[in-house]
Amino acid sequence: MRVPNMPDISAILNQKIAEIQSRLPVKMKTSGIKEVSFAEELNKATAQAAASVESAAPVIDPSLLDVETKSASKTSKTKFPLVSGSYESVYPRLSQVEIQELMPRINSAIETYSKAYGLDPLLVRAVIKEESGFQPFALSTSGAMGLMQLMPGTAEGLGITDAYNIEQNILGGTQYLYYQLKAFDGDLDLALAAYNAGPNAVRQYGGIPPYEQTQNYVRKVLNTYRMYQALEGN
Repeated sequence: MRVPNMPDISAILNQKIAEIQSRLPVKMKTSGIKEVSFAEELNKATAQAAASVESAAPVIDPSLLDVETKSASKTSKTKFPLVSGSYESVYPRLSQVEIQELMPRINSAIETYSKAYGLDPLLVRAVIKEESGFQPFALSTSGAMGLMQLMPGTAEGLGITDAYNIEQNILGGTQYLYYQLKAFDGDLDLALAAYNAGPNAVRQYGGIPPYEQTQNYVRKVLNTYRMYQALEGN
């Protein structure tokens, strides 16, 4: 039975493939997609996710504190690129109804990987809110992908093979945020700045870089984080 007003998940994935896959080195596994409803595909994916997330555990690799990046056209010797996810590009957007259908799966991944890396899940949630607005197919003009806006080189360095997979994306983003907190001695402002603009930029300026976008990013994430804390009564 199809859910009224719900698009076919295969149509969403086919649109995503056409708009994104040819532009990025991180490929998506899309073979064998059947004509099923969004809700049916969601239920199946959620069940698979529940079976896989239990294996999450921190893997500390100091070399990933500075990830060299590669684009489809050239290799960059610059460390983690400045201002990931700065501007939006066109991508298949889910409706708020569809996002709500996915929230149990998103929440489960946030809780699992936050616990694995010793982070407050409300912080990870605040980063996702600012990075993508909980849009799992989000793609910035700089190439940042998915819920936590992973750059292709960063995703590759973290072992993420499908940056549009909810669990993999949140695992990679949470892991990278953990590395930045570790690199900057738990200073949340600097860690968030490094997540957005790159750790080398933070080191170069001895603090939050003088980029308007990065400064606004840190302020917005912290404001959202405090809002979530207030709602939770923390």
